[in-house]
Amino acid sequence: MKERFINSSLAFIMKYQECDDLKIKKLKYGLEGIYSTIVKLFVILIIAGITRTIQITLLFLLFYAGIRTFSFGWHAKSNIACWISSITIYNIIPLLISKLTILNYIGYIILGIALLSMIIWAPADTPRRPLIRKEQRLKGKLLSILVVILYFIIYLITDIQIIKTTILYALIIQTILINPLTYKLTNTQFNNYKYYKKKIE
Repeated sequence: MKERFINSSLAFIMKYQECDDLKIKKLKYGLEGIYSTIVKLFVILIIAGITRTIQITLLFLLFYAGIRTFSFGWHAKSNIACWISSITIYNIIPLLISKLTILNYIGYIILGIALLSMIIWAPADTPRRPLIRKEQRLKGKLLSILVVILYFIIYLITDIQIIKTTILYALIIQTILINPLTYKLTNTQFNNYKYYKKKIE
């Protein structure tokens, strides 16, 4: 199924543009990522349906994607680890959101810690995807900070508790995943762009 998706997609793309070996390799990598994301999302939504947390799961996906997109963070090294971490984040966390409400004053502390974490550590790259360009890192940091500020404003003005709680859990998870300690505990190199520069030299 995976190979069929990749091959048919490649064939479609190559009808409209010329591709050398390097471009085909990049396209295959991107298509593998798209396929993996679609399959994981499908499984996550099935589990959410079984646990009756589809609305919360979709809300969490929205807020988590908002901060993850710009601050990046730790990635699992293997497919199995990726599945475990994905189900933990996207299915178990929504269950916690539905059961455990975070007190308001603790919420402000979490928002403050998240903002400080984005200022210090975002964006956090990975060995496979080092953020080589300084402009890219600066843009990621600024957008990450702006997203947290936006979430802070939403948290202040909304009276819908489930939205407030979802924002906090999304920020907790992402703060953990950009923390150098998480990288150290999983034996993953932090600030990979520095290593990349040394490697080139």
